[in-house]
Amino acid sequence: MTLEELNQKVSTGEFSYHDFETYYKNLQNEFGEFQKTLEEAFNITRNDKTNFQRLLRIVSGKNSSEIIESLKKLGYKYRKGKNQILQEAFSNMGYRLLEQTRACKRDDVYYSLLRIFISAKENFPLILVEAFKSYYSDALFKIFIFSFLSGILGQEEESYNKEN
Repeated sequence: MTLEELNQKVSTGEFSYHDFETYYKNLQNEFGEFQKTLEEAFNITRNDKTNFQRLLRIVSGKNSSEIIESLKKLGYKYRKGKNQILQEAFSNMGYRLLEQTRACKRDDVYYSLLRIFISAKENFPLILVEAFKSYYSDALFKIFIFSFLSGILGQEEESYNKEN
């Protein structure tokens, strides 16, 4: 559904919540595709590298709240999952990961997480890879990883789910 079609439905009074939800999902998918294309252009361009990077930071910043929520849910999913090796590894490495993240040691955090997932025979989640992309600021990187770790190490998600 396009914005023009949605506007037409509103002007005739023949719209529903589903129309708006569908349009919003399409918009999110299109925005995500735009970000991927912009990222590819940034990686291959030799001209205007600074301008591409600035635009990529703006665009990726708009997607950051969705990534934060996805990472928190992913962490919570692993905490409630059946892979005991993964749960024990995060339990044992949790504070080290928090400290590495606080110090913004991206390579060390990536290595630690990758090692945990490999030892637990789990695939490394693609959404987690997103947090390590260089165009995200250090502050945003920390928020991404802390969101994931709060989901996997935290307790508040259970009370959050009970309330909602």
